[in-house]
Amino acid sequence: MAMLTNDELSKQIVAFLTDYSIEITPHDEAKLGEIREVLSPGTAVYIAHPPNSPIDDVVKVAGKVQKLGLRATPHIIARKLESRGQLEQALAALQGLGVDHALAVAGDITAAQPAFDSSLEVLQTGLFSKYGFHEVGVAGHPEGSKAIGEERVEKALRGKAAFAATADFKLYLATQFGFDPTAFTGWEAQTTAKGITLPIHVGMPGPASLRQLAKFAMLCGVGASMRMLTSRTSAMANLLSTQAPDEMVTYLARHRATHPDSRLKKVHFFAFGGVVKTARWANAVLSGRFVLNKEATGFRVEDVN
Repeated sequence: MAMLTNDELSKQIVAFLTDYSIEITPHDEAKLGEIREVLSPGTAVYIAHPPNSPIDDVVKVAGKVQKLGLRATPHIIARKLESRGQLEQALAALQGLGVDHALAVAGDITAAQPAFDSSLEVLQTGLFSKYGFHEVGVAGHPEGSKAIGEERVEKALRGKAAFAATADFKLYLATQFGFDPTAFTGWEAQTTAKGITLPIHVGMPGPASLRQLAKFAMLCGVGASMRMLTSRTSAMANLLSTQAPDEMVTYLARHRATHPDSRLKKVHFFAFGGVVKTARWANAVLSGRFVLNKEATGFRVEDVN
């Protein structure tokens, strides 16, 4: 990679984090006032659909997020949908609440009799167009997916790219979270070589303890990425120590600076350590309150509050 001065690199880090998105669940509903205070107007807030929560809860919280001046992006999980009618009812309700962004994913947990097997099947219903959606994210798997398998992941990606070519709304790839930036740059190169042009929103964890990161990494099948994190940290002796994604942000910001055509467009935070904590960390970086380390491979945030 071409050399950047520390000042240039710092500016690239800020540029990469600008317009970041963040994820909540319906369980965060009581904290929405506090969350709103730490997010800029228009920030994309994904509303996950956790187990044992009905889709109506996702719709309700999305409406509240949108009303707060944020950009609600509810998860629409194909295999949790019991009928086309349930999907249509949810999208119609979201339209009525002013929501026109969503994330469509297949999902690992299924309904007793799911109406859909993939996010592509949901996209192909035409209902996102019918209900005025402007932009929809679809899943990207830089480290693959054990639950789906490599062949199906590849087929799904090609199908989504083909769909995007004729859709009347924008599509982008929202990736699973990871800790290894080279997995993302490698995946970007591989998919570009296959003719995929969809922009990529890079999923990464916000500041969280190693214990929290390990728990979610194993649940979500990114064990290889987790092994890389633990192999290069001296904090393994203390599983409660907080790990921030500064090295990953720095590496990818440098990559974007030296690859002007990069499809890595923005950061999406999985806030395992807390939404407010993650937002405050990101906001401190955006405000320039950080110092690069001696090797310029990462940075320390000086004032998170």
